[in-house]
Amino acid sequence: MLRIDNNSPEYFLSAYRQSAGSISFGAGDAGDVRFREGAGRRIKEEFVRCIWFEQHVKKEKLYTDGGARLEVVAPGWWNSGGGPDFQHAEILLEGRGLVKGSVEIHVFASDWIRHGHHRQKTYDTVCLHVVMWNDIREEYVKNCRDRDIPQLTLSKFLSSALDDIIDLIDTESCLRGGKVLPGYCQTEREKFKVDEQWIGRFLDCAGDERIVQKAQRYEKWVDVKPFEQTLYEAIMESLGYKNNKEPFRMLAMRMPQEDLRSLIPEDIPVQEKNISIQSLLLGMAGLLPGGKDSGKMYDAETEAFLAVIKDKWNTFQPKVSREPMTRENWNYAGLRPANFPERRVVAISTLLSECLSHGIFNRVLYAFQRAGDSVPDAASFDRLTATVQSLFLDVCDPYWSYRYTWGGKKLRNSQKLLGAERVSGIIINVIVPVFLVYADKHHDMGLKRMLSLLYRNYGPLPATSVTRFMVRRVLGQSKLSGKIVNSARRQQGLYKIFKDFCENEAMSCNECVLYLSFGKAGT
Repeated sequence: MLRIDNNSPEYFLSAYRQSAGSISFGAGDAGDVRFREGAGRRIKEEFVRCIWFEQHVKKEKLYTDGGARLEVVAPGWWNSGGGPDFQHAEILLEGRGLVKGSVEIHVFASDWIRHGHHRQKTYDTVCLHVVMWNDIREEYVKNCRDRDIPQLTLSKFLSSALDDIIDLIDTESCLRGGKVLPGYCQTEREKFKVDEQWIGRFLDCAGDERIVQKAQRYEKWVDVKPFEQTLYEAIMESLGYKNNKEPFRMLAMRMPQEDLRSLIPEDIPVQEKNISIQSLLLGMAGLLPGGKDSGKMYDAETEAFLAVIKDKWNTFQPKVSREPMTRENWNYAGLRPANFPERRVVAISTLLSECLSHGIFNRVLYAFQRAGDSVPDAASFDRLTATVQSLFLDVCDPYWSYRYTWGGKKLRNSQKLLGAERVSGIIINVIVPVFLVYADKHHDMGLKRMLSLLYRNYGPLPATSVTRFMVRRVLGQSKLSGKIVNSARRQQGLYKIFKDFCENEAMSCNECVLYLSFGKAGT
C-alpha cells in the first residue's frame, strides 16, 4: 500500500474527492481515491465542431428546431480565424432550397447571445446555427439585422451515443489541424520537474477511479437483472465496439440467456447447440440473408449451412415472443469485414454453446476462484490472464472462421472470431468492473484481490485517438510516454482526466486536478 504524504498524488487528489458509492478496490487503497465529476453533461465546443465537420449524425433524418427538413450538402470549410466556425457551407433547406453561407457552432443555443453574435455584423453570413443542446427552446436565433437563422440541435440526431462518437473522432488532427499543442499541464510538469514515478502513481489513482465508475454503471444493471444477464449484455455491448454497441445490447435483451436455455435442450452435442444459438441470435438480429438477398446465389457450402440455420430459425421463431430486429438496426460504415456483426454474433454463440448450462458468468468466476487459491505473484497473474483470455480467444466455427460474410470468399487459413485487442477490451472494460460489483456485494476479498492483480498488471491496450491526444498533450513527444503509460490501468487514468476536464466545457485548464497537482508535487 502506498504511503500517503502531503506531496503524494493520493493526498492531493483526496482534496477533490466526492463520494460516488461504496465500490472500491479496498479501503485506504489508491483505488479508493475519487475525482469530482463535472457539473452536468458538458463538452468543449471544439468537439461539437468535430461532430459537425465529420457528420456524425443521421443524415437522412435531420430537421431544424423549426421543423424544416434539412440536408447537408457540404458542412463548410473549417475557419481557424475570427468569425463563424465554418465558411462556404451548403445545405438544402425545406421551403428554401439550396442555401449557402457560414455555420456557427455552440455547445448550447444560449451561447449565441452570450457570445454577442446577435450584435456582430461578422455573423450576418451565418445560414445555420448548430448546437449540441437547445437550452433556450427557441426555434431560431437572430442576427444583427433581426433576421431569423435556422437552428439545428445535434443531440436529437447523433448517429451513436455521444461518448462513442467522441471516441471515434481523431482528436489529434480534428482539434488541432494535425498538431496537438502542449497543454498547460505539460508546461507545469516541465516547470516543476515532476518525475515519471509521481505521474505514474497519479494515473494509477485516476485509472482506479475510472474502473470504479464503470462498476457503478453495471451496479445499476444488477439492481434489475441477475449478474449472469448483466455480464452477457455487457459483453454483447462490447462486441459492438463503437458502431454497434446499442444494437448488440438490444439483441442480448431480446434474446436473454434464460430464453436460450428454455429453447435449446441441454443434452444435445455442443456443435448442435452452437447451430441452434446462431440461428436464434442471427434470426433475432435480422442478420440472416433475405429480402434483397433472396435471389442471391451462394457456393454449395454456404447454401447447405444457410439452409440448416434458416430451418432452425423457422422452428424457433414461433416460440419467440419478441419482435426480431432488422438489418437497418446495424451500422457497417467503416467496419473491417473481420468485425462485421455476423461474426461477432457467431463468436458469442460459440462461447454460449460451450457453457450454456452454467452460463458465461460462472465460467469466468470459476477461473478467478481457481487462481485465487494461489499466492498472488507474477506466475499466478500470467495463469489468470491466459485462462480468462482463452475463454474468448479460443472460440472458433467451421464456417465463420474461414469467412467474413455470407458466401464470401473462403479464406485459406482460419481467422479468430475475436482478436486479442477486442478480448483485452472486454477484460478491462467489462470483466473487471462487473466482477468488482459481484465481489463487493458478496464481500469476497479474495476475488477483489485477484481483480486488482489483473487490472493493475494488465499491459496497455492499443492506443486510441483519446489516449494519443492525452499522451502528447500531457507528456509531449518525450520518451517518457512509453515509460509512464505502460498499463491498461494508466490508459484508463488518461481517459478519466480527459472525460472530467479536457472534454468538459465547464472546466478550464486551471481547474484541472492534474494541472494543479504538478505545482504541489514540485514543492
